[in-house]
Amino acid sequence: MSLELISGAAAEGAGNDGLFEGTVSPRRVKIDDGKLAEAQAFLKEAFAGRKYDRQIREAFSTSDFTLAAFATVDSELLSQYSELPATWRSYTDVTTVNDFRPKRLMDKWSNQIGLKRVPELTEYPTGLGGDHSTFFINVAKFGLRDAISFEALKNNEAIDELENIPAKYARAAQETETINALANLLNVDETTNLASGVNTDFFKSANGNAPASVDLSAEAIDNVLSAMALKKSRNSKLIAQPALQIVIPKALEWQMKKIQALREIRVTDGDTESVYDNYLSTIDYVVEPMLDVINTDSKAAKTWFVLPKPGQARPASFAAFLRGYETPDLRVKANQGNSLGGGAVSPLDGSFDIDDIQFRVRHIVGHQVGDPTFTYVSTGASS
Repeated sequence: MSLELISGAAAEGAGNDGLFEGTVSPRRVKIDDGKLAEAQAFLKEAFAGRKYDRQIREAFSTSDFTLAAFATVDSELLSQYSELPATWRSYTDVTTVNDFRPKRLMDKWSNQIGLKRVPELTEYPTGLGGDHSTFFINVAKFGLRDAISFEALKNNEAIDELENIPAKYARAAQETETINALANLLNVDETTNLASGVNTDFFKSANGNAPASVDLSAEAIDNVLSAMALKKSRNSKLIAQPALQIVIPKALEWQMKKIQALREIRVTDGDTESVYDNYLSTIDYVVEPMLDVINTDSKAAKTWFVLPKPGQARPASFAAFLRGYETPDLRVKANQGNSLGGGAVSPLDGSFDIDDIQFRVRHIVGHQVGDPTFTYVSTGASS
C-alpha cells in the first residue's frame, strides 16, 4: 500500500465530494443516536461471524443505516489513530493553517544591544538593525483509495475488509504524519515516500549545519553540544541554547544506551586529560523507527541528528494541519445506482461501473524547516 499526493483534477474532485452524489462522509452528517447504537450492535455481531451475507446486504440497503455503520467504522478509525504513537511530535513543532494558501512564519532579530543613552532634552533614539527571515508553510492532501470487489462480497469477505479499515487507515495516517515531519530532515520523494538521504537544502554549509561524517559517540555528542553553546546570533550576540535532543534511527538505539551507561568520560585538552562522571547519562534522545523504514541511503543506519525540543524559542522543524481537519477523514463511494423499481441499492451491492465498493481516506498535512542555528546531522564516519 502506498500513500499518494492527491492533486490536480483528483484534488478538485475530492474537494467537491457530496453526500450520495459521490462519496459519503459520516462525520459531516447528523446521525440519530438510536441508529448509531443499532449499527454498532449489528457490526459487532457481523465481525464476530454471527451475521450472514443476506442479512448484511439487507441492513446496508438503506442510506441511514449505511451512514451509521460507516460512522461506527470511522469512530473506531479515530480511536485507533489517537492511540498510535506519534514520535514525530517529540522533535517537531506543530501549527495550524486556515486554508491551503502558504502561512507566513517569521524569525525576527535586531543588531541593537541594550538601550541607548538619552541626553537631557533630546529625542529618544530609534532601534537600528532590525531584520527578519520569512518562512512559509502550507498543507496538501494525502490519501488512499481501496476497494472490495463484488466477488469478495459474495465470498463473505467484505465484512472482514470493513473490520480491517480502522487499523489499516489509522496506521497509514500516522505514517503520513511521520513522513511529513521527516521531510524536514530527509530528502523524501513524494511519489514513493522514500528518502535518498539527508535534506541538503536545509543541512548545508550556508546554514552552518552541513552534514558531518562522525559516528555517534560520547566524544561526538560532547563536541557538538560544546560547539552549540558558543553559537551566536546574526548580531554577534551569544544565544541562549535551547533544550536539545538527539534523534536517531532504531539502528542506533543500542549505541545510545551504551553511551548513557558509561561510568566516566575522559576528555583530553592538549596534554591534559580530565575524567568526569558521565554527564551524558541523562541526555534526551528520541528513537524514530521510521528513519529505518524510509531512509534508503547507504548511511541511514548511522545517521543521527541534534534538534531543539518542540516549544523552544528557535524551532527548527514545523508540521502543519488544516484547521478543522486535523484527523483522517474516511468516506465510502456511493455510486451504485438504483434498482429498476426505483429503490435504493446498498453500496455493498457494488458500484454501477465495475461492481466494487470503494473506500477513501484523506489526511491533510504540511511541513517546513525553521531556524537551522541549533541543528546538526552526521551520516556516520566514512568507511
